Amino acid sequence: PAPGMESLPEAVLIRILAALPAVELVLVCRLVCCQWKNLVDGAALWILKCQQEGLTRAEADADNWQNFYFLSKRRKNLIKNPCGEEDLEHWGEVENGGDGWKIEELPGDFGKEFPSEEVHKYFVTSYEWCRKAQLIDLRAEGYWEELMDTTQPKIMVRDW
Repeated sequence: PAPGMESLPEAVLIRILAALPAVELVLVCRLVCCQWKNLVDGAALWILKCQQEGLTRAEADADNWQNFYFLSKRRKNLIKNPCGEEDLEHWGEVENGGDGWKIEELPGDFGKEFPSEEVHKYFVTSYEWCRKAQLIDLRAEGYWEELMDTTQPKIMVRDW
């Protein structure tokens, strides 16, 4: 029989595994054999994936490189439509007092350039109480229970 994957040097196997999507590594590749499980659970594979994607240790304390990789990939604003680019889409429980919610183009009444280049519109409220809410499902955003319980990652939400 021809030699199999188990005959590859570990460094070569790590390079091959690093080309796969991270979710597949954790959910599928770990189950192949003990060697693959050890590689997926080890730091070398995740350090390589971080290097390939430009994630540096300076960005966080990387005691667990796998957690660091997944948390870095999730470091984003979890609010959908935070600055009104889609009007009030994704916002539930909208309450309008006075003249209600308005969405302005920058610079608008704000009067100067905004601190973020990605923001081209922003929400404006009326002279009376206005409210909007959004429910964020952390599991749907890729945060699993063990990660939330043990690592307790910082969650970022930002509304303009």
